[in-house]
Order: sequence, then C-alpha cells, then structure tokens
Amino acid sequence: MSPVAAEDVIRFLEENPRFFIEHPGFLRASGLLDESPASAKVLNLRQRLFERLKGEREDLILLLDETIDLVRRNEQIEQDFIALENLLFEIPLSAANLSRIALEIERRFGLDHASFLLCGPSLETLRGGEGDGLARLRTAGEGEAPHLPPGERVVLQGELAEGAGPLFPGDIRQRIRSAALVPLRREGRLLGLLLLGSGDPGRYGPGMGTHLLDRLAGRLALGITLLEHIGPGAAR
Repeated sequence: MSPVAAEDVIRFLEENPRFFIEHPGFLRASGLLDESPASAKVLNLRQRLFERLKGEREDLILLLDETIDLVRRNEQIEQDFIALENLLFEIPLSAANLSRIALEIERRFGLDHASFLLCGPSLETLRGGEGDGLARLRTAGEGEAPHLPPGERVVLQGELAEGAGPLFPGDIRQRIRSAALVPLRREGRLLGLLLLGSGDPGRYGPGMGTHLLDRLAGRLALGITLLEHIGPGAAR
C-alpha cells in the first residue's frame, strides 16, 4: 500500500474541518501544533483550525450567556405576572382599579399601551378612563364589534407597518407596531379583550408562547365577571 501524500491529508482536513474537533488526540499527534517548519498549506490549515476552534468556543460562550439572560428574563416575567395576579385579588373591585391594572401591566412589561375593551350591555356603566388622556377602559361599540376575534386564543400581531387596528384607541394606533389581543372569556362568553401594544415590531408575533397571557386572562375574566354582577365600586 502506497503512503498517503501530504496533499491528500490536507485536502481531507479542508473538506472535514471538524475532524480534529471530534478527535483531538489526532491533532496533538499530527504535528500541526509544533513550531517545526511546514509547508504554506499546512500553516494555513493550522491557522484555519485555530480560528475554527476559537470561533466555536466563542459561539458556545455567547450561547451560554444568552441562555442565562433568557432564564433571568423569564424569571422576571413570571414574577411580574404573579404580582399582577396578586394585585387582582388585593384591590377592591371597581372600574378605576381595572384601569390601574392596565397601567401596571404597561409599567411592568415596558409596553406603549395596555387597556381593556369590554363587551356586553351590563358593562356599559364602566365606560371611561382614569384621566390620563388615554382610555384604559372602554366598551365595544359598532365600530369595534366587527373586529373582535372570534376564537378563544390570544391573537399576536407583529410588524404592523400601518399601526394598530380599530380595536385600539385612535390616538395611540400609529405608535403601535406589534400587539396582543387577549380574549377575556367566562363560561364561553366573551367579556372583552385585554389590548397590549408595543412600538417594537418584534415584541409580539405569530408563533410566540402565550401560556402566561392565557393564565392572566383567566384571572381577569373572573374579576370582570364579579364586577359585572356585583356592580362598580363594590368591595370584596
């Protein structure tokens, strides 16, 4: 059997750059780590190998940092949702406090807008905001009714170049570039929507997870049902 030519070895390694990464023992035995004289192609291969190893190490470190950051952000999001759930059961039932919850959602999640759009004639008395210039608590009228989502799932909208749709208050639509429409249902009946809007086009979008929003929607729907039956301003 004729010996393998150096050119063949170099060609193999160029076509299979992960060989030494998967078999580090061969790297030490190959002599590529030595400072002995070598051909230009071998030197070039050694440099490329070092760059590949360095690049993969840096990619791994970056991925680890991103994973840690994601875990921390998810923990903070979970804590914020828990705080909102606690707030729901700590404050008296009132239209004003629903507006307060909307503002708290804005603050905790860094959103440009959060509000409630309620449905049903018995909720007509809850119309109005908190005097901050933005309607945090509205009832769906003829203009909004055709645009209410028919299903029970959260609707995520991203890359809204034209701004938010007609469910959002008119004075903030142009600022919204992504939105979440969160149905608030109780026993199959649509009580209203929690509207969340952001100026970041990528904040919300199809395919993103919604389990925390679904959980919050269930708590909000229960609170609104009690408010609807007990009446505005009623204490717990």
